[in-house]
Amino acid sequence: MTERVNRTLKPLIAIYAQQRPNSWDNEIQKLAFAIRTAVHDTTGETPAFMMFGRDPRGPLDLLIGETTEEAQPTTSEHRQIQEYKKNLINNLRWAYNIVKEHSEIEKLKQKENYDQHTTQRQYNEGDLVWVARPVAYIGENSMGGKLQPHYYRPCRLIKQLSPNTFTVCRLSDNVNVGATNTDRIKPYIELNRNNRGTTTTTKDQSAHEKQTETLINNQEARL
Repeated sequence: MTERVNRTLKPLIAIYAQQRPNSWDNEIQKLAFAIRTAVHDTTGETPAFMMFGRDPRGPLDLLIGETTEEAQPTTSEHRQIQEYKKNLINNLRWAYNIVKEHSEIEKLKQKENYDQHTTQRQYNEGDLVWVARPVAYIGENSMGGKLQPHYYRPCRLIKQLSPNTFTVCRLSDNVNVGATNTDRIKPYIELNRNNRGTTTTTKDQSAHEKQTETLINNQEARL
């Protein structure tokens, strides 16, 4: 099958390469489209129709519109091809309806599962949080290392701009991260180890409030 297609494709490429020797490889899809939409002697149909149950519309179809098909010979082979076309269209229509119905059911299931594990967390000015680090991409390649931390920590919510947006300051270097949506942050918990080697959570509320007030004053002074 591949060798037969190549026997058709190679002469087309050769003709095209004579006219465009430096860019013929960019036109392979056009040549392939021509082959897929050409009626084959053996089947009397285009490869596109035999695969998808319909013929794609080409440039001429858009210019001159629908054309009247010529009468086809009523041979045994032709009747078999017509029967195949009919069955193909019916099977594709049936498969499309099944896939559409299944897709709608799965959408509802996935939404239900997602909603079960989703909780709307409330944040307030002054809260300590982790902030997701933005990752730069070049094409499909990530510029961030796999072992690099995924979050900035610790950060402070300085000012609430909207129900889901805060101005955030990174405490490690006192840099204003800017407006950040709550879907990119999660609560930050300070962990200390006591003398017994166990981990405990500590909250120095007065120190946090003082630091928050200082940061807010600095932000207002810059404005």
